Amino acid sequence: MSRQCFLRCLLDLHAPINLSHQVETVVGRSKITKIKDQSCSRQQLSLKADCYNCLVEIKQLGVNSSGLDGFALKRNEVYRVGHGSRIEILLNSYIHIIEFHPAPDLCKETKNSNKRKHEDDEPTSHSKRKAIDSVLDASLNSKMDENLDDIWEEIDKGELYIYTSKGVKTSSKIAAFDMDGTLIKTKSGKVHPIDINDWQIAFPVVPQKLKDQLSNGYKIVIFSNQAPIGNGRVKIEDFKKKIEALVLKLNIPVQAYFATGKGFYRKPATGMWNILNEQKNGSLKINMEESFYCGDAAGRAAGWAPGKKKDHSMADKLLAENLSLKFYTPEQYFLGHSISNVPFEKPDFIPKTAKAEPFNDRLITKEKEILVLVGFPGSGKSFLAKQIEKKSSHTYVAVSRDILGSWQKCASEATKLLQKGKSVIVDSTNPDVESRARWTSLANQMKVECRCAKMTTTMSHAKHNNKFRELMKIKHVPVNDIVFHTYKNKFANPTLNEGFKEVIEVKFSPCFEDKEAEKIYKMYLLEK
Repeated sequence: MSRQCFLRCLLDLHAPINLSHQVETVVGRSKITKIKDQSCSRQQLSLKADCYNCLVEIKQLGVNSSGLDGFALKRNEVYRVGHGSRIEILLNSYIHIIEFHPAPDLCKETKNSNKRKHEDDEPTSHSKRKAIDSVLDASLNSKMDENLDDIWEEIDKGELYIYTSKGVKTSSKIAAFDMDGTLIKTKSGKVHPIDINDWQIAFPVVPQKLKDQLSNGYKIVIFSNQAPIGNGRVKIEDFKKKIEALVLKLNIPVQAYFATGKGFYRKPATGMWNILNEQKNGSLKINMEESFYCGDAAGRAAGWAPGKKKDHSMADKLLAENLSLKFYTPEQYFLGHSISNVPFEKPDFIPKTAKAEPFNDRLITKEKEILVLVGFPGSGKSFLAKQIEKKSSHTYVAVSRDILGSWQKCASEATKLLQKGKSVIVDSTNPDVESRARWTSLANQMKVECRCAKMTTTMSHAKHNNKFRELMKIKHVPVNDIVFHTYKNKFANPTLNEGFKEVIEVKFSPCFEDKEAEKIYKMYLLEK
């Protein structure tokens, strides 16, 4: 066989896959394709090449939809495609091209024909087949990059759900909206819906405004945080019915993303947008200048309009800032209201301002001592302790309550270390005089000096650090808001009167494994 057939990755992420003549080849999530997405089956697509006739039979085996030239395949149905056809191992994602070498001289009847194979097809005259092909080609061209079925997808074990309604087309222009409080509001007047039917269109102009953007070539997208699904208060099957009813009411094709957990998909983190940009918009690059995002979680202060309470968060506005995307409030976008006099609150911590700080050499002395660290969870104490250990050539050794479990065990371990001639770093929050007195007392007993290193990291900065650790899956003891507020309420500024020889203030100094980690850290990660 002189002619060969290959499945070539459009982005050249891996070598072309050889499709041998009349041999079934199965592709999906594997080291060969470099696909790691769990929504892609290991046996996602079956392909069988006919190198004589320049045809490839394809069949979707996986549960989630594969795509052909932008439209969804039906599972276990056979399609015949030709040279140059675009195969999406997952719909609109992982795009590959069918290529014959040498390329056929004339594949008009097969290229992008996408005709289903039927075992008992009757012979068709050349002129009749040509007419049928002409109709099929016209039909497919009109549906290029268009979703032909309503599709629900589950990503990362339910951390994210994506709904793509029939008729959604890829576009370089994205008109993105929050859902609750932006496109819809409750009928009951309550903040949270009482059931899946407790909703109505937020503004009468919403459907028409969305249709106008659709006619202008925009893809309409929804990004919504839906924690009640993640915590079990709302059943996903009930929620799906609500969304399908909403899209029916809007009467336009919509692609909607719902973050159910606390990870990188949840706004203001950019996980949902990343999935849209990298996997769910075909091969089109999004034009950030023309795209925009609209949401009600904008950080507006109380009284921003007569009788209005402050916004529940800043998640929508901060998502737009993370993406450098134009942002509108619902009233601004749908009603044309000015926001020039609207008071907006600002985040307590701006991640981009965080910078590396030089190590304070005063933290290490030649004398044996106990160095008591003080600071919020996530304020950088453990990282500082490791720095001190390393820079002191391990003459300093940290004892951590997170590891040992109690201050008594820490004190016992500290005593042993001091007896061995080591200096001790107390890696714990130590917010009040009572907690710190344990260490000044031990220092007196062991006849060594005791100093204090106070982290100047604010509570909002520490919360950001904690969220960053969660997103990066850095091993640490989970910390919730109650822990932060307990520390804040207990905190008393450490002084020399407590028995410390010196109190040193230490600024937080971020350190990153790579550029991607730094990029994430410099984003807004907190909703308020």
